[in-house]
Amino acid sequence: MNHSISNHLFVRSLAVLMALVLSVSVYASTEHQHEEQHSESNHNHNELHQDEHDHQEGHKDSHGHKDEHGHKDEHGHEDEHGHDEHEEGQVHISAEQMAISGIMTDSAQAGEIKKVLTLYGRTVLPEQNVSHVSARFAGLITKLTVEVGDKVQAGQKIAEIESNASLKRYGITAPISGVVVSRHGNVGEMVSDKALVSIVDSSQLWGELQVFHRQKNRVAVGQKLSVNFEQLRTTSTIQYLLNPMGNEVYLRARVPLDNTEGHWTVGALLSGEVTLSKHNVALAIDNRAIQIMEGQQVVFVRNEEGFEKRIVTLGKRDSQKTELLSGLAEGEEYAVEKSFLLKADLEKSSAGHVH
Repeated sequence: MNHSISNHLFVRSLAVLMALVLSVSVYASTEHQHEEQHSESNHNHNELHQDEHDHQEGHKDSHGHKDEHGHKDEHGHEDEHGHDEHEEGQVHISAEQMAISGIMTDSAQAGEIKKVLTLYGRTVLPEQNVSHVSARFAGLITKLTVEVGDKVQAGQKIAEIESNASLKRYGITAPISGVVVSRHGNVGEMVSDKALVSIVDSSQLWGELQVFHRQKNRVAVGQKLSVNFEQLRTTSTIQYLLNPMGNEVYLRARVPLDNTEGHWTVGALLSGEVTLSKHNVALAIDNRAIQIMEGQQVVFVRNEEGFEKRIVTLGKRDSQKTELLSGLAEGEEYAVEKSFLLKADLEKSSAGHVH
């Protein structure tokens, strides 16, 4: 009986102990899960707090606080480069830099705009300025003293021939002054009726300009005109109007050109401008000054810093000048020669500051 009770008590005690162990284990697991949840909650809260702080910092920056690069906010305040709207259209250049670049200026003033008729043609030699020199009698060349390219004077002895008929020697002289352009014999050779040398005098030329039928009524002998070849320009007068020859469909207006300095070349393409009417204007500027920027006609006006871009309104125009309706005042200085360099500099500067 006592042994049975003792066993029964042992069993009950063991059951209670196991229940306590299980309870403690469950409680520990529950506490661990609660701590993990609490830690994760704190972590999320910290991240949220940091996000809010970052948002506030970003919001602060968007309202105009300068960053480490020195740029200001979206409200358009000046950055550390120092560029502002007042610099727009300004080209900074010194007088020394202008001289090096070849930029030249003129001043706006009253002028004359011409209505012109433009004719085209070329330079030709006057017929009397070409001489093909030959021997008077057939014979042997005993002396020939000129080479191609030599300059000769009228009356200068240039060759000596021994006549086949008389066996006597006679001299040949240059009939005109000019330059030897060809030579067709040498000492010891026989010469007959062919040209021995050719001489050209190009000190005076003709400009021959084509006048078509629709232009004929506006062109007359005695009219003055401006004759142009590349950078050369001179004034002359129409001396002849020659009728068409062969298959030509135009008249030829002949104008004399003084070429004693040798600037004009034979065969050069010419343009001639006949003035039909003239108009006086209050202000006129050189055509070379006019530049196109962003679809607008502009001129670069001189100031203390260099030049500023100025939009202009223009009127009548001829080959050299254009009437100025607005944009400059009388006497204002503006860029003429190489003004395109100022345009290029301004465009380059504008492109460099596009963010």
